[in-house]
Amino acid sequence: MELEGAQMKRIKMLLIAMAGIALLLTACGENGNVSPTQVSSGSESATATDNLLERIRQKGKIIVATSGTFKPNTFTDEDGQLAGYDIDWANMIADKIGVEAEFVTGDLAGLVPGLVAGRYDVILSGLIMTDERRGVIDFSERYKVDGGIAVVREDNTVVTDVRNLEGLRVGVIGGSGYMEDVQQIGGYKELKEYPGSPEAFIDLKAGRIDVYVVAKGGASDFLMNDKEKTLLKMVGEIYNEKYSGVGIPKGETELKQLIDELIAEKKQDGTYDQLALKWFGFQIPH
Repeated sequence: MELEGAQMKRIKMLLIAMAGIALLLTACGENGNVSPTQVSSGSESATATDNLLERIRQKGKIIVATSGTFKPNTFTDEDGQLAGYDIDWANMIADKIGVEAEFVTGDLAGLVPGLVAGRYDVILSGLIMTDERRGVIDFSERYKVDGGIAVVREDNTVVTDVRNLEGLRVGVIGGSGYMEDVQQIGGYKELKEYPGSPEAFIDLKAGRIDVYVVAKGGASDFLMNDKEKTLLKMVGEIYNEKYSGVGIPKGETELKQLIDELIAEKKQDGTYDQLALKWFGFQIPH
């Protein structure tokens, strides 16, 4: 019985000691010696920001999504580097922020979902400002004005305008505003989607499609630089003038304001007109 009593006494003393240690740890925590979990949480709250522009500055680069297949807006040059009207604009935006531009390429149809998912910071790919897209992303002020034109083989006498597609095999860039135009016009026999203009022009020359509906700027550049330019021609007038803007995640007002300011500056100082002549060969409206 005495042994049992001694054991019980030692157990009670141990419990009292453990309670004292727990109380001491609690007091230390209240005095500022926080737990590892608290340290991590505090560090994150000190460095994290909901402002995309500030995050871009912190990481030292702006991630730009572009198709890379829509010459002269965005394409891979002979040196394997991205070039074009949109690429020049992307680099000017990066310069204004004070960071480098890092490019990510992908099919045009997947660029907006990727921006919404946060895989990159902006889109510069001749992205046409539509009501549907405005529902999920924001746009800068317009930095390009263009419109759809019909491109056909030189020997084609049937197609006279974008509006005349009855019974024809029509090529478009998948997910583009020109695809939407063709769907609205209707009457075609077949609508074939392409990831970019190079593939569409190849099929047009080969007779696998009857007409390719694309931005006049892109068509003009191709016809000026194509070694077999006599095989193709543009017909009719521009259909449905379109405006392209920089795609920006919803609610990023600081980034949008900076880009809008840059566009206004470049329209004012003549850079906008110089870029149009450089890449399209003609002036475009402001």
